[in-house]
Parts: sequence; structure tokens; C-alpha cells
Amino acid sequence: MQKVAELFELDLELEAARWEARDTIAALLKPWFAAHTLAEIRDALNAVGACWGPYQTFREAVAEDPRLSTENPMFQEIDQPGVGRYLASGPMVDFSEAPRTPVVPAPRLGADTDAILSGELGLDSGQIGRLHDTGIVAGPDSI
Repeated sequence: MQKVAELFELDLELEAARWEARDTIAALLKPWFAAHTLAEIRDALNAVGACWGPYQTFREAVAEDPRLSTENPMFQEIDQPGVGRYLASGPMVDFSEAPRTPVVPAPRLGADTDAILSGELGLDSGQIGRLHDTGIVAGPDSI
């Protein structure tokens, strides 16, 4: 890589410089990757602390990767009204002073309509009722 840095007069410690030289770097690395198994590549990259992962489709990742499952404390299965049970993500970080909070279902469409109309717009219950009666707004049971 030193020769690449010299050839392009770049400081490859900088991400922008590596991006600029990416095609050359990829061409230099491609034969090494082609000559090694995934296990050998994994061991070599892990040994130097590289951030990497094998390509996965979304379906493969969700079905096979334990990092995208309830084995990871960031994920929980929840029951979403109108949808059913599914895997949902919560906070990525768990701080000692602010522990991870449980994942909660998203509000149903229209569940907060009355609270928004009242709290944000200052409408009274009669005005909100007329909006419902005329079909201008709807609550979660009518959507």
C-alpha cells in the first residue's frame, strides 16, 4: 500500500484518500481474496481488527445471522397490532446510567389523533367529535 500512497501522493491514513485510490486498492487485494477461503479471510481480517462481514441478502441476514436475532439484546420480538409478531430493534447502546428500554410496538395509525388535535391544536372534544363524524379524521378503530 505504501507504493499506492506514493504513486497517488496520498496519505492512506485518511478515509478520503483511501476512497480516491479505491479502485487500485481493490485491484491489488482481489487476487489475495480470490486465493483464500472465507475461513482464512475471516481469520486474517479478525487478526488485524478489520471491520468486515460476508455479503448477505436481507433474508439471509434475518434468517441466519445471530446478530440480527433475539440473541442480540438490541432486538426483541414484539406483537404489533394489525401486523402480528415480528423482530424489532430497540436502542443500540446500553448505558449503565440509562439502561436499555424495552422495544414497544408502534402506535396504530390514528391512535394519537385525538391527543394531537387537543394538545397541539387546542380543539375541544366537540370539535374533535365533529371531525370524526364528518370523516375528516379517523381513530385507530376506523382505519
